[in-house]
Amino acid sequence: MSRSPLYQPERKFKQIIFVIASSMLSNDHIDTLIAREIEGEITAEEMGQLQSWLEADPANQAYYESLKDTWDLAAGAWSEMPEPDVERNWQRFSENLTAPAPLRVVTRRSSWWRMAAAAIVIVAAAGLTFTLIQRNKETVLTADNGKKTFTLPDGSKVYLNRNSQLAYNGSFGDDNRTVQLKGEAFFDVAADAANPFIVAAGASQTKVLGTTFVIKAYDDKPVQLDVVTGKVAFSGKKGDNGALVLTAGHTAILQTDKEPRQIQNSDPNFMAWKENRLYFSNVPLYKTLSAIEAYFNIRFIVSDPSLLNLNYTGTFDDPALTEVLDVISKTAEVKISEEEKDVYRISR
Repeated sequence: MSRSPLYQPERKFKQIIFVIASSMLSNDHIDTLIAREIEGEITAEEMGQLQSWLEADPANQAYYESLKDTWDLAAGAWSEMPEPDVERNWQRFSENLTAPAPLRVVTRRSSWWRMAAAAIVIVAAAGLTFTLIQRNKETVLTADNGKKTFTLPDGSKVYLNRNSQLAYNGSFGDDNRTVQLKGEAFFDVAADAANPFIVAAGASQTKVLGTTFVIKAYDDKPVQLDVVTGKVAFSGKKGDNGALVLTAGHTAILQTDKEPRQIQNSDPNFMAWKENRLYFSNVPLYKTLSAIEAYFNIRFIVSDPSLLNLNYTGTFDDPALTEVLDVISKTAEVKISEEEKDVYRISR
């Protein structure tokens, strides 16, 4: 006896398991697309949406694979279950109609218990897969064209400078507080004596319990650490064994394949990008221009090198580039002209 097209318990079973598992993951629209793709019912437009979503983040591909595995597990579990014998059951039912017998209830308890057990195992597997995905999923915070402020899951605050990136995984705050930094950031770390906050930047590692500090870690440049408050341990390839302990007001740098060393930081503008303030007190013009270049992400060309030794004094709060250039031009008695976008020439 062939099975009616309406009788599709296997497909129904897999759909139930899929729905239970996906409901744990809470991604309704994407789950629908994945289910339609697995069943071969997805349209070209929907496939385009799904493909774009898969390519957007490696974690999305892992999510897709976990649901697809759940579907396959359900198919395997169903194949282990005895298939109901419709003809035999109908024959028994007919015989009971013509030859009454003592009332007895016939159940397929073992089959349904096996089905329930399989469902529990599959859903548990899906839950474990999701947990592993979440713990390994990386969150990336970026500040490409401007400064941004973020609050991490543990309550710590991070101020990212432009062209900077911070990353951490899904277990952050549970059993670790490790982040990876590329670029420059100011950290205001929430205190947690049992769980140190660790910043991996370039070849360096900075470990703290609760403090504020700035790390600058751009490609092909030494990593620089400035401690604002509290105390931190700054280490290189030797790890904690070669750690340099720094307190508020101290600075250290780390060059590739070397150990950290403490230096004197005489730059009052090392936090200008965060505080929105530029301060100069009788400093050579080359230092003034260097701070302005870093703050506005521009470049200066100086026609006469002797100009670089001119001393300059001034303070700018919430500075605007046009204002800064105008004031310097007048007080230093120099001409400043725009050569091209973000490039300025200084001459007499």
